[in-house]
Parts: sequence; C-alpha cells; structure tokens
Amino acid sequence: MNHNRTGWELGKAWKRLHEEEEEEEEEEEETSTGSTTDRISNLPEPIICHILSFLDIQSAVQTCVLSRAWRSAWKHVPVLDLRSESFRDYPSFQRFVDRILSLRYPVSVQKMTYIAHGNRTEQDDSQFGRVVEYALHHDTQHLAFYVGDGIGYGIGCRFSNLFGSMSNCNLRTLELCWVTIDGRFWSFGFPRLNTLVLDWCPLSFEQEDLDPFSNFPCLQSLSLTSCHPKKVPRHMRERSFKISGLELLSLRLESTEFHKVEIVAPKLKSLYLRGGVEQCSVFSELTLPSLVHADVLVYPASIFNHERFVERHLFSLFQALGNANSLTLGSNTIKVCFGFNIVAF
Repeated sequence: MNHNRTGWELGKAWKRLHEEEEEEEEEEEETSTGSTTDRISNLPEPIICHILSFLDIQSAVQTCVLSRAWRSAWKHVPVLDLRSESFRDYPSFQRFVDRILSLRYPVSVQKMTYIAHGNRTEQDDSQFGRVVEYALHHDTQHLAFYVGDGIGYGIGCRFSNLFGSMSNCNLRTLELCWVTIDGRFWSFGFPRLNTLVLDWCPLSFEQEDLDPFSNFPCLQSLSLTSCHPKKVPRHMRERSFKISGLELLSLRLESTEFHKVEIVAPKLKSLYLRGGVEQCSVFSELTLPSLVHADVLVYPASIFNHERFVERHLFSLFQALGNANSLTLGSNTIKVCFGFNIVAF
C-alpha cells in the first residue's frame, strides 16, 4: 500500500516538474520574441483594409475569418475584385456577387474589377447592370469589366445595357472586354476619363461622325486591341476613322482592322502599332508633332499580296514618324520592308 502511494506521489511530482519545464520554455520564448501579443489583430483598420485590397474579394472575406477584429473589415476595403474563376459554377458566383454588394458598407470604391466567364445561357445581363450601377454610385475611379464565355468569345453584351444612368460617373480609368460599344458610349464621352482600354470590343457607329473620341476631353491614354467596326453604313465605309485628342499622350492600336485611320493628337508622345499586314490600317493622316517614341510591329501574311500596301502606306507611315526621338521596329516589320527592297529612312 505504501509502495503504491509512493509511486503515485512520484508520478504527480514528475507531472508537476514537466509542467514547470514547459512554463519555463514559454517564458524563454516570450523573452526572446518580446511578446506573444496578437499584433496583427491590433493593426489600425486603414492598414488592415490596405492589406486586404491586394486580394480578390472572396479571399478577403476568407482572410477576415482569422481574427474577430477583422470580421467586418472586408466591407470597408476600397478595392473590389470580383472574379468567377475560383467558383465551382457560374450561378454560385452570381449569388456571391449579389451578397457582397448587399452587405458591403456604403463607402467609396477606388477600383472595381468584374471578371465573369460563363455560358451565355447562364449569364445575367441584369446583374451586369447592377454591378456597373454600384460602381458608378460609389464614386469608383477605376472600373475593369470583362465578360465572356471563358474560351475567347463574347456573349453579346452591349454598353447601353450596362450603363443605364451615367449622371454620377466620375470614372478616371475604364477597361472593357467583349462589350459592344454603341452610340450611347460615344455620345456620353466620359468628361473625366483619362485612360480607356478596349479589348475585343465591336465598335458600332450609329451617327455620321467617325471622330468618336473628340467627346473625351481629358483622355490621355487610349488602347484598342482587336476592336473592329460593326454595322457601319455603306456610305460611311470609305471614310476615315478619326482618333483625335487634344490631351492624348499614349496610343496603342493592335489588330484593329480599321480601313482608314486618321490620328490628330498634338501632344502624343508614345505610339504603339501592332498587327498582321492584312489587319493594318491605312493612315490617311498623322498629326503627331510631339511624338517621342513609336513601336511598329507588322507581321507578314503568306496569303496576302501586301507589296502595294508596303510601298504606299507602311513607308509613308515611317515618314510621318520621322520626328520621333526613337523608333522600334519588330523583326517581322523589317522582314516585310526589306522583302520588297524598301529601306526605311
């Protein structure tokens, strides 16, 4: 009996000794690290929101679960990034977007990104409109809107269906992909917009005027990639598509497929032109007195007889760019030129 009692006491003492050793190790760790205080949870809210702004909104919501102090932080984040790619199906993404927009606090949005890839039968035009309306009503400065089927095709989304009321539009940067640009876009003009990016956007002209960007008084940067005219009236097809901008500083045209282009931009400093020979536009006029640098990348086409194009138009383009401080020619551009014994200036 005494033997058992002694064993029990030894076991109890050993347990106490082990606990004391663990306490000492914890004290040493505290001493070496300074403190075990949860410093992340005690960060000021603006810093927390800044950290979360680098994440898409789904990841931001998941991150807020880590700390009770962060629970509602995502509702204040000034950057709203909505992407369908991480959802198992498109309807789940739609429900998530509606939930986010309804729960978020009524604070301004600096940048809003909406990327939706799904079948045309799944996508909801009314949600597209709600997303854009939310952005405009929350003083969004930068809006990036991409809709498609996920395999490189658009779904027939029209600009006029997205932007219902534009009286509160304070956009400074607008990026659109796979959105048909119609007359409402050209007529409004976005008075404060300084950066416009259009990718794979059919351009519809309902008016006689083919100088659409003249209604963008503050535009400084313009990028058109794989944009083509749509439903141009027969009597307007031979007219030049004019790009004019008194404040335009940077212009990028890539595979735009305009028949004729006229550029009038007295302050333009950077020009980027890229596309296959069959996609290159004929430049009827170039007024670029302030041009600093130009990039010209033209690809040859084996099924296209482009000798006449090179002689008449590509070389005249080089002459118009003669006042630039620097000019970059892609290897294929040089191949096209020298293939017809045309030596650039």
